[in-house]
Amino acid sequence: MVASGMKPKSGRRGTARSLAAVSLAAVALTGCGTPSATWGTGKVVETDPWGGYEAVVSIPAPDAPPRVFECKGPWAPTTTDVNIMADFGQSNVAHGDVPQPNGSSAPGSILLPNEPKLRVDMAWGDAIGYTAPLRASFTEETRWSVAGVTVGTSLADVEKANGRPFRLVGFGGNNGGVVVDWRGGLLGNLPGPCRLGVQFAISALAPDSAQAKAMGPKVFNSSDAAIRALNPAVGLFWVNYKW
Repeated sequence: MVASGMKPKSGRRGTARSLAAVSLAAVALTGCGTPSATWGTGKVVETDPWGGYEAVVSIPAPDAPPRVFECKGPWAPTTTDVNIMADFGQSNVAHGDVPQPNGSSAPGSILLPNEPKLRVDMAWGDAIGYTAPLRASFTEETRWSVAGVTVGTSLADVEKANGRPFRLVGFGGNNGGVVVDWRGGLLGNLPGPCRLGVQFAISALAPDSAQAKAMGPKVFNSSDAAIRALNPAVGLFWVNYKW
């Protein structure tokens, strides 16, 4: 399915991008799942010094509520930058440095870079071909959710979603409040397969005496009285792909 005057895509993609046929309103805010059938096809057109290239890919029909992130459909382990552009609209995807699983930054895809509540940063194992997803990152004000977890979800509700208590780093510093072990719970083994990453936040108004009991690099159980006394809630989350 190659347009007249264009040739089949081969080799590395260029950086010049033009508008695809699929709009954000029709796909991004309707759902992001994938049942057995497809919802249609989307077109992505790119150019480089050797000419123009067109990719036509299947777009999965939505089977999840709006803004529910699942590791399937446009976010499946087999997805690529082209799939995301076709599903959500080529003009809605930019490219730039995004967070990596190891904490560094590298080139990746950015869905809706100017809409922090809907933005998704996708890191790739192949940062040249934009394939093999590694991590999807969300902002601190995102409206996306994963397995019932979103920004502001309480520690108790995250335990319920996980099906059991978990372990997290004490508060303070860049890694404070980060979950380090889901202890075999559901959030460490999402379908896809994926693993949810969470960083909890506490109120700045929490008493100093209570904060002191849950600070530092020590690892705590989520059921620890010192942690529960602070009533932490999800401040940031991300999804890592398991390979």
